[in-house]
Amino acid sequence: MQLIGVNDKMECKFCNSSNVIHYKSINSPYYPEKNYILYECKHCLSRFFDVHQHDISINELYEKLATSKKNLSIKFMKSQYWEDQKRFILQILKKTPRSILDVGCRTGDFLMHFEDAMIREGVEISNYCTEIANQRGLRIYNKNLESINFNRKYDVVSAYNILEHLIDPLSFLDKLNSIINNNGILVILIPTHESLREKLLMRFHKKWHMYVPPEHLNFISKWFLDYYLSKYNFKLIERYYSSGGIFNPFKRIPVINALFNKFMYFVDKSFFNKLPIFDHLFSYYKKIE
Repeated sequence: MQLIGVNDKMECKFCNSSNVIHYKSINSPYYPEKNYILYECKHCLSRFFDVHQHDISINELYEKLATSKKNLSIKFMKSQYWEDQKRFILQILKKTPRSILDVGCRTGDFLMHFEDAMIREGVEISNYCTEIANQRGLRIYNKNLESINFNRKYDVVSAYNILEHLIDPLSFLDKLNSIINNNGILVILIPTHESLREKLLMRFHKKWHMYVPPEHLNFISKWFLDYYLSKYNFKLIERYYSSGGIFNPFKRIPVINALFNKFMYFVDKSFFNKLPIFDHLFSYYKKIE
């Protein structure tokens, strides 16, 4: 690994430290001719790509990815994944929420698991996904979170798999603080490089599936996420790791595939989820008055 010299003037996009190294070079799966430098900050332990390294449009890329999934439908079916998330949030909140905002809500699946009587709103930059969510009767802001003037605060705000995509994740976190009620819950899911899975893959020169620039730009450390949110009086209530339902070496063998998925579901719910084995990191914060 090569230390970024003074002439490079690369600072950490999170903590502004100059103690940054060139960790690895990664080819973009979307633009094969473009290579991105993955940086690592030795101060806050976060990693990141520089979106300005190549001239591309992030919004155009995301709209292309969204519209490539033509199987999206207005039809809604409950899922065990979102039911578990809802149950866990209600358990932490210890009351019935009156409002929820899901940032990066896609077609609104998570919101649909909550009662119609609640204020159920979402933020989604994809026009395609927003149209489907609106047809489901949900109120969706089809803009970047930072540009929205909200007329209320929310009891629950969730951001599942959002921070890794953002050009300016700190402005995003600042905005989240301004729209959450006191004693409200903030849920954040990020891919974590601070996991055994990522370390093993890199050790054996295998690509971690989360290193996909410029779709994924940020890999925030646990320490920095807690530190930054603590400035706004967010207290970490619960944290665990999950396989995300994607670790399955038996996908091509139907019977074993089904059995292995059930096995991994119980693993994700067991004491193993307190250990940094897998690479999906769930963090639940409460905003203290």
